[in-house]
Amino acid sequence: MSSLRAFLAIPLPGPLQDSIVALQRDLRAQIPLVRWTRPENLHLTLHFFGEISQEYLEKLKVSVLSVKGCQPPFSVEVKGLGAFPSPQRPRVIWLGLEPEDLLRQLYRNCMKCLHETGLVTEPGPYSPHLTIGRLREQKPDLTDLCNSVVRSPIGRLPVDRLVLYESRLHSGGAEHIPRLTVNLDGASSPQLNS
Repeated sequence: MSSLRAFLAIPLPGPLQDSIVALQRDLRAQIPLVRWTRPENLHLTLHFFGEISQEYLEKLKVSVLSVKGCQPPFSVEVKGLGAFPSPQRPRVIWLGLEPEDLLRQLYRNCMKCLHETGLVTEPGPYSPHLTIGRLREQKPDLTDLCNSVVRSPIGRLPVDRLVLYESRLHSGGAEHIPRLTVNLDGASSPQLNS
């Protein structure tokens, strides 16, 4: 049986993608050797499932459908720059989201729905962030840069739908293919993607 990589995420609207691309352009001169996330791959991950079977994907679709209507749509502000594991030793460059409590509640609701449909996941702590770049080799200290961008608002992210993506890895980077889109307001029917 074939397997695929999948994750559940919140897509970013075009204007927010454009603002992030402009920020990446500004940061490019200050942080060399970063592999910047392509605009079409920018998203807010709720849960990464890793390699799963086609059968598991179908169960995931049912589970994600049950999330619709469990929480009304909301929006968060994208602001602040940070790095994992730390600004002193960055491997991942990210943007922060405020308020985080609504995103954590959505994450808990999603994990509850997954468990109720019999899907086992590793919940762990959830740290909402938007990954905008990755470093492989050189690890410059980004503390001053992160502190200078810490309060700058970048845009608003409407959290009004969830997308179950398949991630296909290619030599030029990952391709994210939407397999199911569900609106949080429960008003419209889900969009099944082939």
